[in-house]
Amino acid sequence: MKGLVGVGGSSRGGASIGYRSLSILMLLLSLSGSATEAKHPDSADEKKARKVVLTASPLFGYAPLNVQLVATLTGVDPQDRNFCHAGITWIRVDPGPSPENETRVSETPRCVHGEDELKVATTFSKSFDLDLPGSYLYRVVVAGKDGSQIRSNFVTVRVLRVP
Repeated sequence: MKGLVGVGGSSRGGASIGYRSLSILMLLLSLSGSATEAKHPDSADEKKARKVVLTASPLFGYAPLNVQLVATLTGVDPQDRNFCHAGITWIRVDPGPSPENETRVSETPRCVHGEDELKVATTFSKSFDLDLPGSYLYRVVVAGKDGSQIRSNFVTVRVLRVP
């Protein structure tokens, strides 16, 4: 309390004025922070809300195995110009002694429609034929026109050796 006495101007009744002033100041600062966040659509919270969930079907089977991957994008505005015809990169890590080697298949479509026809795709699919036994690791990356990337979870597909 003694630290706030100087704010109010006197030791008698000044402390309550100091507390009121401090409370109002804190309220104004918190409101200005909320307004600032609302003005920036690409805030950290919104970027955290963006995600890509990758699923595979089937998750295991005998070689040769055809696997269907489906990536579902959420948290992006359907009219977001940045993700209209987003770039997609499918990443596959093959089994073997060099797991650091990966295969990347990129798709970078162009917008060929009018400005008023924006629509963000939210589902992407790709199929792969897996001929060799082992565990394959998949991931997908969705890239916006500004270079921002949304990375999916990893999915493992096991190809079994024919008995």
